[in-house]
Amino acid sequence: MASGFLRTVFRAWYALRMVKLRNYVHPTDSSVTRTGDPRADRVLLVGNGHSRGWGVASHQLGLTGQLARAIEAKTGRGCDLDLIGAESMNARSALSWIGTRDLEEFDAFVLAVGLNDALRLTPLDDFERGLADVLDGVVARLRPEAVVTVVGIPPIRSLPAFSGLATATAISHRQALNRATRRITSGRRLDYLEVPQLTNGASHPLGAAATYAQLGGFIAAEVAPQLVLVRPDPPVRPPQADPIWDWSGTAALVALAAQGGAPELNRLAAEAQKAFKVELAVVSLVNGDRLYYGNNTDVMPESVPLDLSFCQYTVAAEAPVIIPDTRADPRFDDNPLIELSYINFYAGYPLRSSEGQVIGSFCLQGSRPRDASDISMDALRDLAMQAQAEIQRYEVPKGPPAPTGPAYTFR
Repeated sequence: MASGFLRTVFRAWYALRMVKLRNYVHPTDSSVTRTGDPRADRVLLVGNGHSRGWGVASHQLGLTGQLARAIEAKTGRGCDLDLIGAESMNARSALSWIGTRDLEEFDAFVLAVGLNDALRLTPLDDFERGLADVLDGVVARLRPEAVVTVVGIPPIRSLPAFSGLATATAISHRQALNRATRRITSGRRLDYLEVPQLTNGASHPLGAAATYAQLGGFIAAEVAPQLVLVRPDPPVRPPQADPIWDWSGTAALVALAAQGGAPELNRLAAEAQKAFKVELAVVSLVNGDRLYYGNNTDVMPESVPLDLSFCQYTVAAEAPVIIPDTRADPRFDDNPLIELSYINFYAGYPLRSSEGQVIGSFCLQGSRPRDASDISMDALRDLAMQAQAEIQRYEVPKGPPAPTGPAYTFR
C-alpha cells in the first residue's frame, strides 16, 4: 500500500503532466454525436483518460466518434453518444459530474474512469467507495433494461507520456483498482470489461485515431449485441432536446471557449495572472448544476459540477470571496475535484448580467496559499468589471413584449 508521502509526490507529478498537456493536440469540437436516426441507440459515456481524445483534433477521431461508429456497424442503426467527463473527474467525483442529467433517455451507460486514480495512487478504499456510489446512483436512475458496462483501466504502457517515474508503481496500482472494479461490478451483476494492451507508439504518447478505433471497437463488441437484444425493434423517438441555458450569453461564450476563448477575456485573464502571480484566471458561468468556463479551457475542462467548485460560494454570496488556503478550509474537506486540481488559493468576484442577476465570477486560482491581504480588491474589481462588460456583449436581446389592447372576437 502506497504511503502518504508517495501519494503526495505522485499527485504533484501528475499535476505537472496535466500542465504540459495544455500544448498537446486535443479535440475542440463537440463531444456529442448525433446521427439524425429516429431509432438510434442512445449511449452515455462517462470517462476520463482515453475518453478525452488526447492526440487527435476532433472527437470524431477520438473515442466518442469511434465508439459510436463501431456500435452503428454492429447494430445496423444509428448511435447517438454523449460524453461526460474530464481529466479532473475521478471515480469519487463521477456522480457529481453526471449531476441531474436525465438518465432514463439512455439505452446504454458506459463507465470508463480510473486512469488518473491509478496514476495518482488514489487509496483503494476511496476508489472503491466512489465507484460503488456512482454505480448505485446511476443504475437507480436508468431504465431497468438499459445496458451497463464498466470498462477497466487501460494498461499504463498504452500511454508513453506517463512512462518513467510512475510506470512500475502505477501499473501495480492499476491492477489493484481493476481487481476492485471487477469485484464491485460482479456483486451488482454488471458487466466488466478488461482492456487489453492498446497500440500507441512513442510518436503518439497519449493517443491516436487508430488507438481510439481499437478501444472503441473493443467496447462496441460488448455493448452492441446487448443493445440489439434489449431493443430488437426500436421505436421512433423525437430528437434529444438541446441544452437549456439559464443566461442567454452562455452558449456563445462556451462555444468560443472551445475555440480558444474571446480575445478580450483572454487578455484580461493574462493580465490578472501576471498582476496577481497566479497560474489561472478564469471567467466562470453558472448553468443549472454546472459551472462553465469562458476561457482557459486548454487547461480547465469545459465545465465542472457546481457543487464541487470554488465559484459556487462567490455566486451564492453575490460578493467577493477569498479562500487563502483551500487545504485549511473545512468547506473543501473530502472534495475530490479540489484534491485533484492542486489548487490551493482562490479569489472570486461576482459577474452580473445586464439585468443585475449574478451569472458567474471572475476568479483567480493558484497552487500556492496566499494571505487575503495580498489581493488588491480594487484591482480585482476593475478586471472583473471589464470582464462583465465583455460578457454582456454576448447577451441575446429579448424580443419586444407582445402587443396589448382590447380583445376582439372574429366571426
